[in-house]
Amino acid sequence: MRIVITGAGPVGCYLGRLLKYYGFSPVIIEEHREIGIPKHCAGLVGSGLFEKRKISLPYDVVENEINGAIIFYKGKNFYLERKGVAFVINREKFDKKLSEGLEIRRGAKLSSFEKRGREYLLHTKKEKLKCDILIGADGATSTVRKKGGLNLKPTYYKGLQFRVEQKISPPDMVQIYFTKPFLYFCWLIPESEKITRVGCISPYPLKTLKSFMEKIKIRGKIIERMGGVIPIGYGETSKDNIALVGDAACQVKPLSGGGLYYGIKCAEVLADCIKKGEISSYDREWKKIIGKEINLSLRIRRFLEKKDIRFLERLFNLARKNSHLIEKIADFEKHSFSVFSFAKLIEKNISTILLKDFLRKLLLT
Repeated sequence: MRIVITGAGPVGCYLGRLLKYYGFSPVIIEEHREIGIPKHCAGLVGSGLFEKRKISLPYDVVENEINGAIIFYKGKNFYLERKGVAFVINREKFDKKLSEGLEIRRGAKLSSFEKRGREYLLHTKKEKLKCDILIGADGATSTVRKKGGLNLKPTYYKGLQFRVEQKISPPDMVQIYFTKPFLYFCWLIPESEKITRVGCISPYPLKTLKSFMEKIKIRGKIIERMGGVIPIGYGETSKDNIALVGDAACQVKPLSGGGLYYGIKCAEVLADCIKKGEISSYDREWKKIIGKEINLSLRIRRFLEKKDIRFLERLFNLARKNSHLIEKIADFEKHSFSVFSFAKLIEKNISTILLKDFLRKLLLT
């Protein structure tokens, strides 16, 4: 069976390693000439990413251990603490190690493909390839998704991050600053004693990041810049021996934008389906595992995007008062330690908040 994977990012390469382990000989085509470049990820992952994997992930890429987060909004803050909840990783090194031993055609961007009988004919600038199964692991703006006729239309959010020569304190806590609109945010991630990753998700990321850095006095030398778009959505991810995985499939946390854990988990599901000769069941199988979480978070995101500032301030204050509960229910990998645990708190208290909001409006009219 001929399998072609488009995209040699961490999810595509991990899938390639799994398929090779199962006895297949997948070919990966990658548009860039160097694996791991350019970078598109903040490089913050939950410690659970490395646990209970079908094939072990490289652990020597970890650069710092994170023991919690500090959440800020409009001058107020609260702490969420849990030892070893997350790791800061070197994404370039991570990608390169996952790519070792795989057949990768570098500098070969997929331009188009067509179905011919039971196989697909793929066109790149370098060559033509034939395959029985085509996997789109080609990121947020996936060519396979666009040209494969899959019913999945993401909403895109912009992200930007700088690596800055500046120390922050505490050196083992991520700092998250919610902005306006509420679901956009900036962050500080301590990579080492000397380097901090400063980033944001915003409609105007460069303007937002420069303003944020000035406000909190991040003035060190910028040694690296990276950015990209985050695809948020939910829909069809497989049909006719085509499958999407990772960012291409919108297997991304709708509240925080993180996608590495979801992508790795879904790569395992996809590899199992291919091994069993049941690729048509892939869409259903991965959604059994994380579909409910994604749908819940999408609903919460859409709900919060419609609320006014006064309502959102009350939610933040609720989180501050119940930070000890968030610490108990938080699961970094099932969702962001800081963001999804907050969402769970919202879900549990939303009826009370809405009732109070309704009564306030009723009494004022």
